[in-house]
Amino acid sequence: MKAATWDTGTPSGTPSGGSLIYTRRITAQPGGFANYATIFTTIVSGSPGSMSVTLSAPGASCYHSMTVERWSHANLAATPATNATVNGGSGPASAAITTTAANSILSWVSTDNNSSDPSGRAYLSGATEDGLADGHTNTSSVHYYAYQTAAAAGSQTIGLSTPANQNWVIAGLEILDVPATNNAVVWLFRA
Repeated sequence: MKAATWDTGTPSGTPSGGSLIYTRRITAQPGGFANYATIFTTIVSGSPGSMSVTLSAPGASCYHSMTVERWSHANLAATPATNATVNGGSGPASAAITTTAANSILSWVSTDNNSSDPSGRAYLSGATEDGLADGHTNTSSVHYYAYQTAAAAGSQTIGLSTPANQNWVIAGLEILDVPATNNAVVWLFRA
């Protein structure tokens, strides 16, 4: 699960559902008045069918969002490759993760505290958007949720080339590919 809030001093809530244990894997929390982004995971064995996942409310009132991803035939390393980058100025959101295996998925969340209009957004490295929380009309920040494949191990770029005038934070995580005979499922949640 991937989650974000408008205020770095207000962390996202805690996920629950399916009698599972959720682990916070990475957080980009710059301090001051900026955005907050985090990724939680849980691993489900077998075929759980449908289930509800909820995120408790943040500790204070602020603009917030989340996205849930479900990855079949996937797993996490004991210490997954991650990146939590904070940009103190203005520019496009761009960071790198050094993946450890071929055919990995990079799942990430990026937030823009400048609340730039996301209508012309362009993702780097062929990323696929799987969520957008657009608070730009109220200057409440914009939250981008995406994932991409990494065909080979090595440095991978995550983020957006536009909008270019962002004050951003980004949090990303590598999800490993495993053979189809493995029934593990990785759930990521975004708030």
